[in-house]
Amino acid sequence: MRPSFRFAKHALALVCAAALSAPAHARMVELEDSELSDITGQAFINLTTDTAGQINYTRVNFGLKVDTQLNIKKLELGSYARAGETRPSDILINNFALGTVGANDSINPFQIVDPYLELAYEGNQVVGVRIGFGQAKGVLSGDISHLTGKIAVDLEGKAKPLLDEANFFQRLLLGATVNENSTIRSEAELVSNGTPDSVRASQAGLKNGSVVQCVANCNLLGGLLTAFPSQGCQIIGIATCFNLSQFQSLNIGNVSAPGMDQAAKGVFISLQVKDLQWRDMDTSALINTVAGAFLNIPKYRDANGNLVAGIKFDFDQALNGIPRQDTCLGSAISGC
Repeated sequence: MRPSFRFAKHALALVCAAALSAPAHARMVELEDSELSDITGQAFINLTTDTAGQINYTRVNFGLKVDTQLNIKKLELGSYARAGETRPSDILINNFALGTVGANDSINPFQIVDPYLELAYEGNQVVGVRIGFGQAKGVLSGDISHLTGKIAVDLEGKAKPLLDEANFFQRLLLGATVNENSTIRSEAELVSNGTPDSVRASQAGLKNGSVVQCVANCNLLGGLLTAFPSQGCQIIGIATCFNLSQFQSLNIGNVSAPGMDQAAKGVFISLQVKDLQWRDMDTSALINTVAGAFLNIPKYRDANGNLVAGIKFDFDQALNGIPRQDTCLGSAISGC
């Protein structure tokens, strides 16, 4: 079976409903040429086009800033049989939420700037649709079963959780390189037993050959830490791959920065009937996506031009998981 485009219909319906829900109180008034010359502005909605190979694209850009807090009981996309896969869908997140609820039912919204809806055409046939965000920042929560897509994660923090996880022999090996106050870093992505896996993956972690680097407060032989690459989801026996289900709330962008400073760029979710390339709105590079549903939370360039991941957490969170933040008004934490 091929994925359907019900996702596109629902997305378009939501966008149109938001645009049309406000009542209009206006009438047409003729303006003189002299009056028109004094008026400048930009359309709330504009269209842009693009081409990649034999595929043409039309993007509807919405000049909006959106603050939202929403809950969805079950977010499931790409529900069809896929060769070689036992899981029934491409993306499955139960109790999905954007934004959180604080003390006294105060709302901490998920922030979006410049959302857009894009269609991909081959000839006169629609072969793909995506909803994307120019910028996005906030907390994404859910009971994540599996994902299809490209998810970039920066791992950075103190070495203490890694040392706490180690046995005597492992600590002996690591002791020459790091101590509890050393800062270490690495990069994670969707994997299956250490092999990059972009289709219906249930784990994130270090791909085979990836290393952990000591970047601050290193011991005398700190540089030797890279001599222990991850292989088969382990570094000298310490786990480097983790079930997605244990990450119940994830920060998209730097949520502690004010306003939309350090917001993530390039976030989108798409559905396509064949493997497609979509234009990255930050770097202008083409992103390869597989047929079906696809979630993209990539690396993007920050204000200093450095490539950073849309998701970042430390090694304590990697090893022990991230508890869910409250996303419901009232007594429930999730499932509202």
